[in-house]
Amino acid sequence: MNRQAEAWLTGDVDQIIADFAEDSLFIVSSSRLHGKQQIKQAAVDFFASNSVVKIEINRIIENDNQVAVEWNWSEVNRETGELSYAEDAIIFTLENDKIKYWQYIDQLDKPSSNSKSDSIPR
Repeated sequence: MNRQAEAWLTGDVDQIIADFAEDSLFIVSSSRLHGKQQIKQAAVDFFASNSVVKIEINRIIENDNQVAVEWNWSEVNRETGELSYAEDAIIFTLENDKIKYWQYIDQLDKPSSNSKSDSIPR
């Protein structure tokens, strides 16, 4: 996980992709990306408009080939300079030492029905 965090911090798309299985599934918000090529393109697109400035890993829980990571993520929009911050989690499954399944979980992805604001700062 530390290698992934470092790759995202430095914008190293090749290192990000190196940890994924060919037929991996990457889920973030409403997007489901299948395979290394789709994940790579999403990373390239992300870094074209954003820069990750900090990742702080709070906790890693491992159970056989399943891992849960809680981390704090800060990024800057390259065009506007706006800073975004998220406290979120990643759930992933390993197969043959490669990431087979990755799901980003953020409480802001699905606002609760009792939420009074559509715009919650990250």
